[in-house]
Amino acid sequence: MRHSGVAVVTGAGSGIGRAIAERLAAEDYTLVGADVAWPAGDARPPCDVSDPDQVTALFEDTVRTHGRVDVLVNAAGVDLVRPILELTDTDWERVLRINLFGTFLCLRAAGRLMCAQGGGRIVNIASNRGLGGLASGAPYAASKGGVLALTKSAAEEFRPAGVGVFALLPGATDTPMLRGHRGGHVNSPEQVAAAVMPLLAPDALAFNGAALSVSRQPGPS
Repeated sequence: MRHSGVAVVTGAGSGIGRAIAERLAAEDYTLVGADVAWPAGDARPPCDVSDPDQVTALFEDTVRTHGRVDVLVNAAGVDLVRPILELTDTDWERVLRINLFGTFLCLRAAGRLMCAQGGGRIVNIASNRGLGGLASGAPYAASKGGVLALTKSAAEEFRPAGVGVFALLPGATDTPMLRGHRGGHVNSPEQVAAAVMPLLAPDALAFNGAALSVSRQPGPS
């Protein structure tokens, strides 16, 4: 069976990341999943995307084993529902460090490899909340707004090497992170995973830097 390439997916242990990893594997990608806490019974070692040494090891091990990285999907993330006036410094730092700094570390590592090999795709899972914010969700909104800006900047820098960088903006999605926090209409993780696939096609480079909404709900969610 032909493999479409080597794909690294962060946050692959649950939720959106898991759905994306399963979809890529079904599409014949050689999959390398990364997560800070795998489900019980999964013997894969943990990887904290906010730790520079662990991110370096993730990509070095991937290249050592598979020779290259063709796709990176940054899906690792955390949420925090708390009013601004009740946030601690630790609250703010934790969300920004995982959602934004972790995305940067993985994007930089993959970008170096992809630019050297002459092509690749990076898809960052952002959020509609990164466009407009939401009460009691400032750290998450700020981190995802930063992911959007990082996506645009990386797309411009990596474009000459044939590397596409995109952002997906899911609305509320049925994942463990959402449950118990927000109601209303929710998408399925599989809907978000399906939206990744067109971005991996050769002609998607015409839309390099695009931020695409994946939501039936208008506005921030």
